[in-house]
Amino acid sequence: MATTKDEGRYTALDGLRGVAALGVLLYHIADWSGRRGHFAHGYLAVDFFFCLSGFVLAHAFEQRRIGFGKYLVARWVRVWPMLAIATVAGALLTGKGDAETWTDFARGLLLIPKLAPMEAGTFPSLFPFNPLAWSLCLEVLVSLAWYPFRRAPDTAVLMFILLAGAALLFVAIGMGGLQTGWDQATFGLGVLRAAFPFAIGWMCWRHRTTFAARKTWLPAALLLVVLVLPVWPDRVANGLYDFACSTLLFPVLVLLGAYDPGGRLARFCERLGGVSYPLYALHWAFWYVMISIYPNGWKRDLPLWFCALAFFVLPAASWAAWRWVETPLRTRLKRLTGT
Repeated sequence: MATTKDEGRYTALDGLRGVAALGVLLYHIADWSGRRGHFAHGYLAVDFFFCLSGFVLAHAFEQRRIGFGKYLVARWVRVWPMLAIATVAGALLTGKGDAETWTDFARGLLLIPKLAPMEAGTFPSLFPFNPLAWSLCLEVLVSLAWYPFRRAPDTAVLMFILLAGAALLFVAIGMGGLQTGWDQATFGLGVLRAAFPFAIGWMCWRHRTTFAARKTWLPAALLLVVLVLPVWPDRVANGLYDFACSTLLFPVLVLLGAYDPGGRLARFCERLGGVSYPLYALHWAFWYVMISIYPNGWKRDLPLWFCALAFFVLPAASWAAWRWVETPLRTRLKRLTGT
């Protein structure tokens, strides 16, 4: 029997997290292989992650009596193991061993973005050895800022959502979408991009009992369809599409998946959710390894068979990292810290 009790776990949401991670993977495989435009809205999976994070963290910590120090440790235990693994892998693969390498490596381990002077027309990464850590950094920043306000009244939260939403709508229309925040020039916009859906997810948790429908396959299918649709030819239309997904669709998908389906489906969702973070954090490093083995490297468009192979190899390698590296390490850290 399905349950929505607060003491239970929303395993269907774990499954949706896995679907979103696969959407990011498809988006990057298409982009990195010279097929830009295929799975074109995969970047919106990040906005879904932000909304989901607001819901899940509110579920775990809004009513819990916990000091900021303990909360910070709990967040560190959840985030840092895979962050460290991905950063070490990136440094080993691309580092030059000079002073800048060590500085960037230390920044990556501490999740401190690299904000340096930029040349015009360039889009330098915030985390040179782990480029995908930008969204993780934003999520952590927003979640830490959220902690002291986690019991704020609904009116205050709604006011923030309206103000942040108005600003983000302006950004989405002006930039033709929400694909921002991942480089040094737009990091500030990324904070807005993360805070807005996070706050909506937070409100979804507060009012989850007023939403009766609970599904698993329907939100998973809708999420995947939304992520793979092509970019709208009109910039304004694409900006409105992205904003509508972040504001309306993703909260509904989170509410649809806020339950435990039980049985085999729940176990499948748990596994899919478990591998989602390693897949997101490590697929750039695994792709780099595959490119290093491939004779022609990144010098031309990659064949379709290489993309298909990557779609199976990268999740399999991420599953192995989750099963035999991240899970034991995080379990040990939980014991040491008492979280």
